[in-house]
Amino acid sequence: MAHIVDETAKFLKQKLSIKENPIAIILGSGFSDFLNFFDTKKEVKFSEIPNFHVVSKDENNKIIYGKIKEQHVLLVLGRLHYNYGYEANDIANLIFTLKEIGCRSLIIGASVGSINSKMKVGDIVSAYDHINLTGRNPLFKSNYEKYGKLFVDMVEPYSLHMLDTLSTVAKKMRIKVKKGVFAEFNGPSIETVSESKFAKIIGTDFVGFNVCCEVIASNYCKLPVCLFGLVTNFGTSYSASKIEHEDIVYNRKCASGYYSKLLESFVLSL
Repeated sequence: MAHIVDETAKFLKQKLSIKENPIAIILGSGFSDFLNFFDTKKEVKFSEIPNFHVVSKDENNKIIYGKIKEQHVLLVLGRLHYNYGYEANDIANLIFTLKEIGCRSLIIGASVGSINSKMKVGDIVSAYDHINLTGRNPLFKSNYEKYGKLFVDMVEPYSLHMLDTLSTVAKKMRIKVKKGVFAEFNGPSIETVSESKFAKIIGTDFVGFNVCCEVIASNYCKLPVCLFGLVTNFGTSYSASKIEHEDIVYNRKCASGYYSKLLESFVLSL
């Protein structure tokens, strides 16, 4: 019997007419402006994918395939957030599907909160390592062992080649990408002051949600991955005021222009 990953990959290949080996991108719906960079595209909603575990009723969550200039791109617009009811295994199956489709690398976009005072709101950041504080692992009880033993090595969780490429592209655009260690909390609540201080003590530069499982699954199936983060708020340990979701949305919107433009240039360089 075919696994859900194989069935989903087959469906998406046919539905979206995927013939090349695209660059995969995962973006939250707040970064939907990036769709403006597509020259051609086909799309399918999460709810239209057979056997795809859909929890969120957001009809804006979809998978888009198309071209940005000469680059073939597969964009997952909408995250499988834990607080919506998605499980770590759902995230693993999504990443494995991207691999089975033939994606050759993965860019994960995310809004993050700064724990390092040198990383300001509006900065673009990327990770070379992470600390998973969620207690979740996408390989736990996984029944899709196509890529070998589940004891995957995590010495280099993020592709250093992709990170170097991003830094080079950003430098040409006179944008500095700040590198650091990402730590993940479960959410959706923002971390407490003590949790924020703890994250700093253990070596964290910025924090966020719903990234580590995507990265672990990518490492297991040997899909090179890079975090493309945007600092939308300061951590609670040194924030001057309460962190409001509306402020995070506003800061993300203000940065969407150069964030999306750099992402396009990064995609075209891979």
